[in-house]
Amino acid sequence: MSGDMDDILQVFFQECEEQLLELERGLSALSDGDSGHETINAVFRAVHSIKGGAASFGLENLVRFAHVFESSLDGLRSGRIVPTHDIIKIFLKAMDVLSDLVAEARGGPSVDAGRIAESRSELEAVIGKDKEETGAATEDAAPQDFVPVPVSFEPVPVDFGFDDAFAAPAAEPLVVTFRPQAAMYERGDDARNILIGLADAAKAVPDGEIAVTCDTSDLPPFDELVPDRPYLSWRVVLPAEVSDESANAVFDWVSDVCEFTLSRGNDPQPQDDEAVTAGEDGAELKKTPEDGSPAPVPQVEIAAPPAVVASPPAPVPTAAPANNGNARSVRRPEQASIRVDLHRIDDLMDLVGELVIAQAAIESLCRRNDSTAQREMAESITSMKALTRDIQDAVMAVRAQPVRSVFQRMQRVVREASSMTHKDIVLTLEGEDTEVDRTLVEKLTDPLTHMLRNAVDHGIESAEDRLAAGKPAEGHILLSAGHRSGRILITIKDDGGGINRERVLAIAVKRGIVAPDAVLTDDEINNLIFAPGFSTAATVSDLSGRGVGMDVVKQAILGLGGRVTIHSVEGEGTTFCLSLPLTLAVLDGMLIVAGESTMVIPISSVVETMMINPADIYSLPDGSRMVSIRGNCMPLIPLGFKLGLSTSDKPSADAVILIVENESGARVALVVDKICDQAQVVIKSIEKNYRQIPGVSAATILGDGSVSLILDVPALIASAIRNIDTRSQNTRSGLAA
Repeated sequence: MSGDMDDILQVFFQECEEQLLELERGLSALSDGDSGHETINAVFRAVHSIKGGAASFGLENLVRFAHVFESSLDGLRSGRIVPTHDIIKIFLKAMDVLSDLVAEARGGPSVDAGRIAESRSELEAVIGKDKEETGAATEDAAPQDFVPVPVSFEPVPVDFGFDDAFAAPAAEPLVVTFRPQAAMYERGDDARNILIGLADAAKAVPDGEIAVTCDTSDLPPFDELVPDRPYLSWRVVLPAEVSDESANAVFDWVSDVCEFTLSRGNDPQPQDDEAVTAGEDGAELKKTPEDGSPAPVPQVEIAAPPAVVASPPAPVPTAAPANNGNARSVRRPEQASIRVDLHRIDDLMDLVGELVIAQAAIESLCRRNDSTAQREMAESITSMKALTRDIQDAVMAVRAQPVRSVFQRMQRVVREASSMTHKDIVLTLEGEDTEVDRTLVEKLTDPLTHMLRNAVDHGIESAEDRLAAGKPAEGHILLSAGHRSGRILITIKDDGGGINRERVLAIAVKRGIVAPDAVLTDDEINNLIFAPGFSTAATVSDLSGRGVGMDVVKQAILGLGGRVTIHSVEGEGTTFCLSLPLTLAVLDGMLIVAGESTMVIPISSVVETMMINPADIYSLPDGSRMVSIRGNCMPLIPLGFKLGLSTSDKPSADAVILIVENESGARVALVVDKICDQAQVVIKSIEKNYRQIPGVSAATILGDGSVSLILDVPALIASAIRNIDTRSQNTRSGLAA
């Protein structure tokens, strides 16, 4: 029963997450001026649902706070309270406390009592204001000179003599008898498990002791014993408080292979009609004498399983501990779950049905020997290949989740950071319905948290500085998501002061990150903020100053197969762009050969392919090469030589050029020996199984069982262009060969 309660409790916590998201969405809408009736009702329903569910599980701390929150929202719902900026601020603060109380009930850290009391007093002040404004309307309209008249009443005792007739009969013990069949033992079950289950049912009631008797009357002499035949049966007496349903539940998993009876009372013997019972093979397991009288049954008293009976009675699972009012009983590990639209499941089931049909068709063709079988087999395999791709897409659609859940949490991050820095900042969300793989959604929280806290602390200026610069005192941050070329693009844009490149470069030189005589481009200076140990904060605070935030962000994004780019205009603001794959499981790739090795290039990075024209290749003084394509010059990279797979950096006559591009638009030309095919490959981490390789992001296993490397195109571009910004090169090359 405890397991069932744990499952229900986990469902409640999942629903709490959904209700908190709905609450966040509704309060954000109220903050934006949407005070419609439906919005207010959605906010009220979210808190009411959390309160009702918490009461069912005895989560008293959560119930008490949610009740006050609900009462204050009731004034908003009835129109007695106007959703002003200050009122909404109180509600947002209460929502954060409510969210933490849910996390505490789930086994998380305890919420500070002072913080709860502060938010509670603010909500009570809202309720008090509501009562002051509506007090005159709610008071009883009785005249001032009204004096209540006392009424004397003395109850008269009446005895109808029905006490004995309606007295509850004394409860009798529950007697359970059971005899396993041979099939129960054959499938690995054991009578001991039944005894443990009955003992557990007894432990749930006060003084839950059980008495167990083993019937050995059918046990033959040792030399006649058949190992696979059951001979024993058991009789168990449970306390009267144990319900029939609890005892029946013990036999749910063996009811088809175990005979059992339930009765109330202490009759130790079975009924006459149960005197003869046959086993599965027809052999009699109980016999009665010829005169029909019951045979004497030897009884052997045995103790119940020590680990079960000797322990004290367990508390009822729904009882709440007295220390903090929250259910903190030991629960099974939480199982991750997702909610999926039913039509997606239906589509997947339809595809699986088609796959079964295709499999049957191939099996039928395998048994044929005529001349057309081979051709039909090839067609069937092609059809199954397309069907497998459709099933894979359907599974990915099932796993796809909107980024809304992560984006909504960022509202709280910005609120708390704004409060700590004493800034007034508004976070705007766009593209919340953009869907990505569930595993990616879960791993976005930490990087986005770091970047938004950095934007609040370093990006947005103080109100005084903003007013002096001609900006509104209120800062704005935009968090958006969208799809682009088979990837998800997340943008964080603020209207702050931008990156002070002179200061960033000076700090980098001071900390030894770059050499004093280094000449860096604007993009390279911007990327210095991702260097380990870099920080522009003058003092260490709760938000920044330790030099670990942005470095952690870059490593986290790189670990997800993504890239971060920065665009900043001093005085106007900074934009961070995160480009991430839609899934961490598969990708569409182009199979190429370089240096006699087969490798994979992500299709999303390939712009075009072409044959090499030697007249368009030019050499630079440092020995590197450039290629001119339709007037645009870009670095030429012999891929085999770059990766150490070939000793020659000169492309062959029949080599192929692949124009690849990164997220910022920079392009290079990769020289490969040939292009083999286009395929969808499963991504395998190479760092976990081997080590990090420059220019390689992961690996995959091809259809022939060989391992193929997946190239890291942005890393190859970064190593090639160095200080060359290929986005601005639109002039025709005039370099000498």
